[in-house]
Amino acid sequence: MPLQKDYVTPATGATACYHVAKQVTLDKDGNNASISVASYLNAEMQAAGKAPLYTQQIVVDGLPPDGQNAFAYAEQQLAAAPPADNSTPTYANRFAFAGAEIVA
Repeated sequence: MPLQKDYVTPATGATACYHVAKQVTLDKDGNNASISVASYLNAEMQAAGKAPLYTQQIVVDGLPPDGQNAFAYAEQQLAAAPPADNSTPTYANRFAFAGAEIVA
């Protein structure tokens, strides 16, 4: 499921509202998942086959539990709120989509 949240793309300054996890790579040894996220102006542009405004890799700590779909896990992790203790994330863009709505 895609994510919906306003996100100002660093390359152009344009606001993308619709974000799709295109690839999820699981690293068992590193205990993390690398997610390739494509950001579009809106759902209609993605459905029309238009190019994303921006694409980035976001790494999240942890792996999906046995039996959980890797993409569903990735989307949940991308939308997750940052830790309450304000600790610094391992990766700079880790919480770029915190608070996003997971949409159908």
